[in-house]
Amino acid sequence: MRSKVFAVILIVLGVGATLGGVYGQVFLAEDDGHHDDRAPTFAVASEVGAFDLSVSADGDTVTPTLTQAGQSVTDFGELHGHDGPHVFVVSDVLDWFAHLTPTALDEPLDVDGPDLHRVIVQAAIPGGSDLLELGATTDQVSGSDLGGIEVADDDEWTNGSLTVSRQGFDFVLSQAWNGEDVYDGPAFLTLVRAEDFSFTHAHGELVGDNRFSFATDLPGLGDYLAALEFEQNGELVTALFRFTL
Repeated sequence: MRSKVFAVILIVLGVGATLGGVYGQVFLAEDDGHHDDRAPTFAVASEVGAFDLSVSADGDTVTPTLTQAGQSVTDFGELHGHDGPHVFVVSDVLDWFAHLTPTALDEPLDVDGPDLHRVIVQAAIPGGSDLLELGATTDQVSGSDLGGIEVADDDEWTNGSLTVSRQGFDFVLSQAWNGEDVYDGPAFLTLVRAEDFSFTHAHGELVGDNRFSFATDLPGLGDYLAALEFEQNGELVTALFRFTL
């Protein structure tokens, strides 16, 4: 048992030293490092217990439907500062991302991206699971306009006036952060792995005046999309990074 624990510690320290910068931390799946003390699920399945997620598509909309024992789920609790579910959509090659916050499911949601999408739903179910995470894939969406979507394939993302540098799981702004909290914190990080669309999220801590630091769990090594969301100058910014662990 001691040798196994020691090996896990070495893995975490090794990856953290390479990717975590001075502040950020990354935990592999065998380490129970999720920020809210839940065992990580990573939203790799469309069915968990009695809950099932299905996604239909029509034109440039997707409609996620969540059922429990065959009955549509219509009652959602507060999650990440929003009264309702969170819906995340990524493309198959991780070059497109959307974070949607409808008040309910079973209704079309506008998307405008590549043909194949992975749709991930996070929801708080009153009287049930404290946080439900499910994922399903659809390839019927007709949208294809990627105009304005900037994805950094190195460690620096910019929109002209603002640059964000990735230092492992720290993200450093080129100017002092001046926004309001988003989704229960100064910054929100979504991570999706290309191999199996494994999903995880984290809430950032502000270190100094321009550095967001995250601690999160991961399903393992692979190619990832990281979507960093925060407010700056009164606008919501989404900085996208692709990288390999």
